Amino acid sequence: MNRFSKALAVVLLSGALAMGCGGGGGGQPTGGIHAKLGYSEGGGLRVVQVPPGGAADLAGLRVNDVIIAINGTSVRELDYESIVERLRGPAGSSVQLDVFRDGEVNTVVVMRQAYTR
Repeated sequence: MNRFSKALAVVLLSGALAMGCGGGGGGQPTGGIHAKLGYSEGGGLRVVQVPPGGAADLAGLRVNDVIIAINGTSVRELDYESIVERLRGPAGSSVQLDVFRDGEVNTVVVMRQAYTR
């Protein structure tokens, strides 16, 4: 993946996570992790931005963390749509992320928050 396609992937992934696509909550507001993500060179999803007070911030995600699995499934096995679908879901539900940080893998549970427009 070249520099342009990586930058485009960041824009597309963060846009999809912010625009309310997928992950319908059966009448409940759709929520997400409230973080801007991009593809990491070594595989996984690099956290690019963590808005203060958002779900990712409250769960302890940090800029430059690399998400390597979502609910136990490696992100290397998932396409773009599957990643978005797994990160989004009913507001108030949780998603488990395996995160590589400082040479260690930690599990972070993020409580999805509703998106406001």
